[in-house]
Amino acid sequence: MGARTTRAGDDENDLPRGGLRDLLSRIDGIVWEADPLTFTFTYVSPAAERILGYPAADWRVPGFWAAHVHPDDRERVVAFCVSQTEAGLNHDFEYRMIAADGRTVWLQDAVTVTVENGEPVGLGGVMTDITERKELAGALQEKHDALARESAYLKAVLQHMPQGISVFDETLRLRHWNEGMVEVLNFPPEVLTEGACFDDLVRIPAQRGEYGPGDPEAHVARFRTLALEFREHQFERPRPNGKVHLVCGRPMHVGGALAGFVTTYTDITSHKKIEKELRLSDTVFNHSTMGISVTDAARRIVKVNPAFCAITGYDEDEVVGKTHALLSSGLQDATFYAAMWREVDATGSWSGEIWNRRKSGELYAEHLSIKRILDEAGEVVNYIGIFSDISHYKIAQDRIEQLSFFDALTGLPNRALLRDRLQQAIYTAERRNSRIAVLLIDLDRLSHVNDSLGHRIGDLLLLRVKARWQPMIRASDTLSRHIGDEFAVIVEDIQDAQDAADMAERLLGALARPFDLEGHEVSASARIGISVFPSDGKVPDVLLKNADVALHHAKAAVGGRFQFFREEMNQAATERLLIESSLRQALARNEFRVFYQPQLDLASGRIKGMEALVRWRHPELGIVSPARFIPIAEETGQIIDIGKWVLREACRQAREWNADAGSALVVAVNVSAKQFEHGCFATQVRQVLEETGLPAHQLELEITESVIMDRPDHVVSVMKELRELGVRFSIDDFGTGYSSLSQLKRFPIDTLKIDQSFTRDIGLDEGGTAITRAVIALGHSLRLQVVAEGVETTEQQRFLAQHGCHGMQGYLFSRPVEPAAFGALLSMHVPSELPPEWQI
Repeated sequence: MGARTTRAGDDENDLPRGGLRDLLSRIDGIVWEADPLTFTFTYVSPAAERILGYPAADWRVPGFWAAHVHPDDRERVVAFCVSQTEAGLNHDFEYRMIAADGRTVWLQDAVTVTVENGEPVGLGGVMTDITERKELAGALQEKHDALARESAYLKAVLQHMPQGISVFDETLRLRHWNEGMVEVLNFPPEVLTEGACFDDLVRIPAQRGEYGPGDPEAHVARFRTLALEFREHQFERPRPNGKVHLVCGRPMHVGGALAGFVTTYTDITSHKKIEKELRLSDTVFNHSTMGISVTDAARRIVKVNPAFCAITGYDEDEVVGKTHALLSSGLQDATFYAAMWREVDATGSWSGEIWNRRKSGELYAEHLSIKRILDEAGEVVNYIGIFSDISHYKIAQDRIEQLSFFDALTGLPNRALLRDRLQQAIYTAERRNSRIAVLLIDLDRLSHVNDSLGHRIGDLLLLRVKARWQPMIRASDTLSRHIGDEFAVIVEDIQDAQDAADMAERLLGALARPFDLEGHEVSASARIGISVFPSDGKVPDVLLKNADVALHHAKAAVGGRFQFFREEMNQAATERLLIESSLRQALARNEFRVFYQPQLDLASGRIKGMEALVRWRHPELGIVSPARFIPIAEETGQIIDIGKWVLREACRQAREWNADAGSALVVAVNVSAKQFEHGCFATQVRQVLEETGLPAHQLELEITESVIMDRPDHVVSVMKELRELGVRFSIDDFGTGYSSLSQLKRFPIDTLKIDQSFTRDIGLDEGGTAITRAVIALGHSLRLQVVAEGVETTEQQRFLAQHGCHGMQGYLFSRPVEPAAFGALLSMHVPSELPPEWQI
């Protein structure tokens, strides 16, 4: 307020009466005037006694002010006030005073100095109680919520919300946010990523000093401790740019279990400004976008603003004289309202979220602030309510929770909710002493459907599978989309393992009929891994892990449909993990070796080439069979780097041997489907040939029938590109796959390799012998070389030679050996005349 020249006899009776005096009495702060030389108060408003407990007479005692300033602030505050007053400068500062009851009260003092002829002649101002703001300044908390993946719909909702919003999961990892949150917290865009750590985000404002002085890491630790309490909270946070945001955090629970929290940041700057200036300007009241209502001491409405009418649907004359019970939704009970009014009576205000009902009957959520207005005697004269409609935010918040725990495509519980449901099922089973089965289901060939028919058809397949399975699931059980092409089923209250097996059979049986997907007939099959509570685990993570182990065994088993978990599977899974983790370092540690097995010409007995075979010397497991680590390398994608290394090493070694002996040995290198599908495979082969200097016609790439048949057009393209360089091709393990002759003739193949399973049957099994004879004949008709693998006896060798097989390899001549041993073999080998009998 403005200052006036002080007079020794001034008191309350010297102030203007009527409206101004009434206005002064209603101002929440302490309006005062004082002598500019002695700082003795000549007037204080009634709020002085309400805020600090001292009657007006005490304030007018000389020295009262300085004596009641907090000892830690006294010297600074008095010196500052003296200097500013003497300079005739208006000033605004904060300090603490000791109240009559011993409390420490924070005040913001806005002082006006009246100057005449260069001298201060009047001093006045307004002291505002900012204790609550000071106490709340350090109470900022972040709430966290475990959310699943974002969807386009969720992002659109988030970005169009006027509030900032962030969603953290139960591990304090950021899952969702919008631009409003970025603007509120002023984060650099690059730090806001899916899964960003709570600590890393809090550290940014801490390092900027927004949480006050002190070690930023101490602030980070404090906020993390508060966040981990996962309590519902809300508070107002002033920002350095002058804005004020309402921060509301609410923990998310699913089935009674904590899943994270959602925090919103609502810009209530205009709200706070209205709340502060309402007593001074009726214009603000009428033009506010927030609903405002004024009641008398009995809480009967005396005035509402246009926004109130717009939000509630009631005209002013319909609500005046009535209480706010007119808007009651019935969602808050009498206990809630009693607690609310107790807080208003005790503190003078209340702020929070409630649900009300519009005139139309529609429910809506609002953020409401209630302020109590007292007269000079401290009696209640009015209550002011200011509120905003936040229904859209509540709807969006519910949608966020829905998308966090349910799969966006199928609508089934997702992985997070599955784990929660499993935990609840375990609690129930423990009470009832019953059993639970967990079935993990892998849908075969979904990726093939996606690649060949498109992801839309793949998604449609998932929906149709869900539609067939859903009717089989009891209300007490859970069908979930676990991840990708995996589903999961929790079957509660089973009698024995047979109940789980029956469920698995029903689920698999439902896939027997093909699916008609927009004109495409698609067949589907699945493999299932099963674990049972409590024998296979007593906590969700163990049950899910063991079901996954069983699933891997079901997929690996020939003709396997479903597998129950067994402890030996766990041992195999542990070994698999060791192999998988060791593979990542094996190349860098130079643990791989290339062994070579000679290929001999059956007509002359000469060594005409060799097959390069990779071996792994593991520091703990010893020599690891390719059958154990190659499938894992293919599954993890590490086969790309391993295969490239083997190719380079084999070409380098072949070039060295050919140069030393003046020979033209052909080195055969196995190529996996993963390598062939790699977009740069042909380029890699060309680079290796250039680096090693091996002529392209001395390299033969061995591929299986499955590689050819999975993506025939792609394979033909790559093979033709390499054939133009001179690279040769052979089909490995011919006869074990399902290639058709019509497809086979499309490929630029040089050699057919008879699988060792047929070679082994020569002379022992008519079927195997006939197949071997047929493959040789097929090779002749197609003008292809034929090489038999796994030759171990002279009888097998003679049969092959008699029927026109061109080459052989096997233990009869040599096992795969290291480069030094193979070099010695080359120098020692002396072919003899027919019939071939070799001397070493």
